Amino acid sequence: MHDVRASIRLTPRKSTVLRIVLATLLSGLAGFAAVAAAPDQDTAGVMFETAEQAYTSAVRQSIGAPARADLGDQATVRLADDLLIVPREPAARLLTVMERNVPSDFAALLVGAEGMEAPGFIRFVPAGFIDSDAALGWTQDDMLSSLKDTIERRNPDRVKRNLPEREVRRWIRPPEYNPETHQLSWAALIVPKSAPRESDGEITYYALGFGREGYVQLSIVTSVQKADEIGRMADSFLAGLNFVPGKAYGDVLLADRRAPDGLAGAMGVDSLHKSQLGGSFWASDTVVPLAGGIVATIGALSLFIYILRHRRREARRI
Repeated sequence: MHDVRASIRLTPRKSTVLRIVLATLLSGLAGFAAVAAAPDQDTAGVMFETAEQAYTSAVRQSIGAPARADLGDQATVRLADDLLIVPREPAARLLTVMERNVPSDFAALLVGAEGMEAPGFIRFVPAGFIDSDAALGWTQDDMLSSLKDTIERRNPDRVKRNLPEREVRRWIRPPEYNPETHQLSWAALIVPKSAPRESDGEITYYALGFGREGYVQLSIVTSVQKADEIGRMADSFLAGLNFVPGKAYGDVLLADRRAPDGLAGAMGVDSLHKSQLGGSFWASDTVVPLAGGIVATIGALSLFIYILRHRRREARRI
């Protein structure tokens, strides 16, 4: 196979990230040899490139920091640090060759320091307008309880498909909502029920930017150990995200279509509801220290009462 590195010229602003992408993708090209030998076709009947050609095209058309990249006709993102955007068409061809699913609303691929080991999938979900400020009315416990209930309700279907039942253990990054930018981000640890209590696992980091006609969604699959680094990558993306004039959150009109599932739909839960304080309280890690404090208080009060009674007895004897 021809060495693609010989045909690529790295500009100074792209060199750092692209070398990471080169290293990760080139290591996987050998596994695509069978695919590369016979070009595939997309749904429109256009011949796809080989794995090598798809990769070369993706790198050549990528946009690296510092620069601004378009996300369809809805938004733009100002790239900073080591971020790189692969536009929709070359990214879709590359993902197809890698046998990865490409959603119909896929907008671009975001690549950071982890390269293709943890790429960010950018979508624009045309759900309609969502009142994202509704997030201010829900606590992190409310959202966790809602997510737990949704995952539990979906377990019977997983059992029918011979998949293990799952449960939500905790937030890796609790939901953070910015009412000024109308952006929301979070990550939760969701693992099989059979996993040991101290288990880590694969997580998906989500970052949403809400606009007039829907929302931009960034999702990054990573590990618990790399959550902080991926969080910084997502934060940098959100900091540079802007909707184009007429498509922003503040441009909404009364006649505009509303998303039927609202904020819950954007967060992937069946519904948002208040947490059950009784159940979540007694299952929480705060019970033991709080119970200990109550016991200590009762003990001190009992000792105080005993001393008072003893002094009264002594006073009567005098």
